[in-house]
Amino acid sequence: MFDFINFTADKLQIFMLVILRGSGLFAFAPILGNNSIPSLIRVGLLIMLSGLIVSTMPAVTFPAITSLWQLAGLAVKEILVGAVISLFFVLIFHAVHTAGSLIGYQVGLALANEFDPSIGSQVSVIGRFWYVLAVLIFLTINGHHMIISAFVDSYQVIPPAGVAIQGGVGELIIRYTAYVFVIGLKIAAPVMITLFLTDIALGTIAKTMPTMNVFFVGFPIKIAMCLLVMALALPIFAYVLERGVSFLDHELNMMFLSMGKA
Repeated sequence: MFDFINFTADKLQIFMLVILRGSGLFAFAPILGNNSIPSLIRVGLLIMLSGLIVSTMPAVTFPAITSLWQLAGLAVKEILVGAVISLFFVLIFHAVHTAGSLIGYQVGLALANEFDPSIGSQVSVIGRFWYVLAVLIFLTINGHHMIISAFVDSYQVIPPAGVAIQGGVGELIIRYTAYVFVIGLKIAAPVMITLFLTDIALGTIAKTMPTMNVFFVGFPIKIAMCLLVMALALPIFAYVLERGVSFLDHELNMMFLSMGKA
């Protein structure tokens, strides 16, 4: 608990830096940063969590601030750490949207888009359906707990005002961002392979029966095959999503090591 009597100015500065790092987290994190959650609840959760972290944090050597620019730099670095933590978890949901877009183009539903308030843009209906499933699976595997745990664990490697941005940080961000396409392809692979085989079968039928209107017949067949394989591949979808979250959560420690030192 807080010791309000002996709560010094240094503690207050650390508390503000913790809130800044948490602000970067809650602004972009999946579930916790969703616009459907009222801002008052998110702010209250951030203040409560920051207070708990500061009260359990060991003594921190706070650097002397000699200028306003130095204070602004510390604030930007703390927000950046929180944003990077949320980035690692939000990549999974971008991968789900990518997989839905790939399937939508291949099945012929590229124009059937729906507005997604979580990203503020149009996405395919398949991507939106998979996104809802991904949110449910993410909550089932306690992904929101992983986000909070990563936020708390970051202070074991990167203390307040101890962020050191190195050259390898950008390289790591690019590397892990590429996993959006890897995870997206893994999610969409069963449906893509099935639709590819369906196209081959329809092409063979068009050669053997030239009078048949393959485009008219093939469109509902491809939609039916897509929905059938999506239903059958739900266990694969859940497995890929769970493994992807676990992998990125583990790799987040490498990012912490590149942004600070214990």
